[in-house]
Amino acid sequence: MPTLYILRGAPGTGKTSLAAELHKALRCPWFEFGWIPEFRNRNPHTEISYEEECALSTENLILVTKNYFAHGFASVIVSDLEDERIPAFADAFADIADVQILTLDCDDETRTSRILTRDNGNEYRDTEAAAEIAERIRRTPYTGERRFDSGNMTAEELCKSVFLPQNR
Repeated sequence: MPTLYILRGAPGTGKTSLAAELHKALRCPWFEFGWIPEFRNRNPHTEISYEEECALSTENLILVTKNYFAHGFASVIVSDLEDERIPAFADAFADIADVQILTLDCDDETRTSRILTRDNGNEYRDTEAAAEIAERIRRTPYTGERRFDSGNMTAEELCKSVFLPQNR
């Protein structure tokens, strides 16, 4: 059975860094939710709401991911789904893949430092919103998720820990 890795965490916890390491180790497709094109208009005269746009993007990402599995890929990595989208996304794959929800967290100081000093092209700098997201994620665990403290680990170490038996 193929494996779907869903990476969850507040900005600055290392999702992109872990995804890049998993991508390298597994040689598999990797998608960040934000990579799905955003179309705010159905036509030149009709805008769609943010909720409709997110639903459309989620449905497209599910279709793309299923297509990769249909073509024999053993693993796919997805990150940056909004929390309320994760259960529907995971449910869409329950019968065709081993769904691994990997939640990253770190202390506030580390997260803030990463947000303010990153050089990976990500321009997100709202440390207060990131703190709120981190707190919400800490309060809302998902059944079967695996939580990792990414604060004192390199992306390489974190990737290796994903595959350790005690972390499965």
